[in-house]
Parts: sequence; structure tokens; C-alpha cells
Amino acid sequence: MLEATISGITFGLILAVMLGPVFFALIQTSLHEGFSAGLHLAFGVFLSDSIMILICLIFASSVNLLEEHPVITGWSGGLVLIGFGIFNFFKKIKVSEVDDDKRTVHARFVAEGFLLNILNPAVILFWLSVVGIVSLKDHYTSLHTTVFFSSVMITVLSTDLLKVIVAQRIKKILNKKAIHIINRMVGIALIAFGLSMIVKVI
Repeated sequence: MLEATISGITFGLILAVMLGPVFFALIQTSLHEGFSAGLHLAFGVFLSDSIMILICLIFASSVNLLEEHPVITGWSGGLVLIGFGIFNFFKKIKVSEVDDDKRTVHARFVAEGFLLNILNPAVILFWLSVVGIVSLKDHYTSLHTTVFFSSVMITVLSTDLLKVIVAQRIKKILNKKAIHIINRMVGIALIAFGLSMIVKVI
């Protein structure tokens, strides 16, 4: 259980520092609309991630991906993660995005956070890949899987709340150099996860 918990926390921390639309929406909403709005937005994102994880787990178990297609599962999931890693490594985000009023999320923040996350097709692909990683761990039982994803989601939600609390300070340190370094670190971590997934099935 300790391994599942540590792995979940590690993956959650990687997700927490991925600089995408949700990250900037959290910062922007907290700055313009206050702590409560940012809190509700974070919960909406958490809710959508939880639903997508459940869907991916049900899908993976119903088609017996690991038992019937272990090589395809390993390669496809690994390549998706490597793709995400390469994208994060090279992508450039303008600092001005943090300060753009048009990116502020208004009203019904839970629904906005939910839709902002769930309507991104890359998110479902990402979670399918993570489910693939977990399914390739032969010693994992259903309890291990539950502990892993619970650790991931608790870590993500905790760090999202931290972003809301320290939004002003985070905004000040998000210069081009900092964003570039974070993107590269996340990219390398995702590539490593993808490669390990492929090596597992070779």
C-alpha cells in the first residue's frame, strides 16, 4: 500500500505543476473573484477528473485491456504519455496569459471548472494512459488501484487549493524562465513514465 500511495502522490504532484488552462484558470479566478470562487472551480475540476478516472477504469476492466492486449495497452499508453511529455517540454506559454481578464471564469464556478476540464479531449487520453500504467503492475489488487488514484486525486486537490490560497504570489513568480523550467521538468517526468510503461511490456 505504501508503494501505491507514494506513486499516487508522485503522479499527483506532476499533474499539479502542469501549466495548462486549468492551472491558469485557478490562478485567474482566485485573483479576480476571490478564494471562494477559486475553491469551487477547483472542486469542479476534481469532480470531472474523478468521473473520468472511473470511466477509464470501467472501460479498461470491461474490455480486459491488460489480459487480451497487454502489448497494445503498454505501447499506446506509453506513447501517449511520451507525447504529453514532449509537448510539455517544448510548449511555450506567454506570461501575459496569467494577467488576461478574458480568461477569468465567471459564475457557476463548479460547473465551469468541470466543463473546462472534461471538455478537453487530451484529459481523457491522459487518464486512460495512467490507468494503463496501473494495470501493468502485476502485484496491484483493486485495493492498490483505489489507494493509487485516491492519492493522486487528494494530492491534486490539495495542491489546487494551495494555488488558490497563494494565487497572488504564484502569479508574481510565473516569469518566462520559471515556466520554461517547469514545463521541461514535467515533460521529462511524463516521458520517463511513458518509457517505463513500454519497457514493462517488451
